[in-house]
Amino acid sequence: MPTRPDSIVAAAAAIADGELTPAELTEILLERVAATEPALHAYATVAAGQAREQAARLTGEPRRGPLHGIPIGIKDLIDTAGIVTSYGSPRFAGHVPQRDATAVSRLRDAGVVILGKHTTHELAWGGRTDSAVLGPTHNPYRHGHIPGGSSGGSAASVAAGSSLGALGSDTAGSVRIPAALSGCVGVKPTRGRIPLDGVLPLAPSLDHLGVLARTVDDAALLLGGLGIPVAPPGRPLRVGWLGGWYDAVLYPEVRAALATARSRLEDAGVRVGDVAIPDEPLMPQAPLARIAAEAGAFHRAAFEQEPAMFGTDIAELMRLPAPDAEQVERAEAALRRTVTALLGALRSYDVLASATVPVTAPPIGAHTLSVAGTDWPVEFVLTRLTAPFNAAGLPAISVPIALAGGLPVGLQLAGPAHGEDLVLDAARLVERHCPLDGGIR
Repeated sequence: MPTRPDSIVAAAAAIADGELTPAELTEILLERVAATEPALHAYATVAAGQAREQAARLTGEPRRGPLHGIPIGIKDLIDTAGIVTSYGSPRFAGHVPQRDATAVSRLRDAGVVILGKHTTHELAWGGRTDSAVLGPTHNPYRHGHIPGGSSGGSAASVAAGSSLGALGSDTAGSVRIPAALSGCVGVKPTRGRIPLDGVLPLAPSLDHLGVLARTVDDAALLLGGLGIPVAPPGRPLRVGWLGGWYDAVLYPEVRAALATARSRLEDAGVRVGDVAIPDEPLMPQAPLARIAAEAGAFHRAAFEQEPAMFGTDIAELMRLPAPDAEQVERAEAALRRTVTALLGALRSYDVLASATVPVTAPPIGAHTLSVAGTDWPVEFVLTRLTAPFNAAGLPAISVPIALAGGLPVGLQLAGPAHGEDLVLDAARLVERHCPLDGGIR
C-alpha cells in the first residue's frame, strides 16, 4: 500500500501524476480511520461502503480538479444524502437525509470522497464535543483532553490524519476553536459566502460554514471547491496585533507562543502594529446569550414535548432562565462596541491577529477554567476571542503556531468582509515562519 499523503496538495499531485488512484487513496484513509477509531471518536458514522463506491467511480473518470478523489469528512450537523446525520443528538438517531446540503453538493461536484460524518457537540451547542449522550471525542495530541468544538470530530480527524479535510460549522468559533486546540487549520469565510441550507441551525444570526485542513493551501483548495475563489499570494500585509481586551485573559504559555510568533513575523519583515480593543466585561456572555435565545427558540417545542431526547448539557441550557430585556441590551451593546472597534482597526490594517483560544485544550469533563486568577465557565473562555468575528461576519482563520506542554496553540487572523485572500496570505506567512514541530503523522 502506498504511503498516506499528509496533505490535500500532496494527494492531489499523486493522483494527477498517476501515483495514486482515488480508490487507493480512499483505502489508505479508511485504514487510518480503523487505526484511530474508536479511541479518538472523531467519527459519528463511517460510510466505508459509500466511500469506496464513490472512489471507484472517480477512479474511472477524467480528473475534475485538485479535489478529485480527495477523502474528507462532513460534520454531523450538515445533511448528506444517504448517510446517517444525527446532529449529535439522540432525538435524530438514525436520521438519513434525502438531499445533500448545498455545500456538500458543491464538494461532491468537485470530486471529493465522503468518508463519513464527524462528531459534533450535541446540536452544535457547546465548545467541547464532549457529549453525555454520545461520549467524548479526544484530542489527538493528548487523549483525555477535549479537541474543542463544536466541530471537534472534524479537527481531531484532520489532525490525526483520518481525513484529509473537513466541512464544519462555526457559530461562535466552532471551526477555529477545535482547529487551534487540535493543531490544524480552520477557516470561517465571510458570512453568507457558503450557503447554510441543509445545515441544522444553531443561532441563525451568527451561523457560518467553514473548512478544516492540515495546511493553509489545503484549506484554500476546499474553499475553492465551495465556490470561493482564492487568489495566489498578493502584496505585503499590515498586521494589527490585538491587545487590551484580547490579551487580558491568556494562559502564560499561550502568551509566550504569541510573542514568539510576532517576533518571527517582524524578523521576516512583516509590518506589525498594536491595536488596543477596549475592555468589555459583558462581552463573553453576549454571543452565548444570543445563541441561547435563538437555539432555545428553535428547539423549545421539541424539548417541552420530549425532554428525555436531549442530553444533559442541552437540557441544562434549555432550563436556564431567560435574561431580561435590559440585560440583553447591555450585552448586545458591549458586543456592538467590540465589533465597531474591530471594524475600525481594519481601516488601518489588512488583517488582525490574536490568540484563537486563550488556553490549551482542557481535560474532558472540565466545566470551569482558572485563567488570570478568575474561574470562568469553559465555554466563556473558548469562545472569548472568536465569537466577535461571527457577530461581525468577517473572515477568520486559525493556524497552529506552537506546542505548549505538548498541546497546540493557534493564532487567529481576521480580515475585512470578502477578504479571504488577505487572511489566507497572512496565514501562509505564519505557517512558513512558525511551523508546528512535532505534528501528528
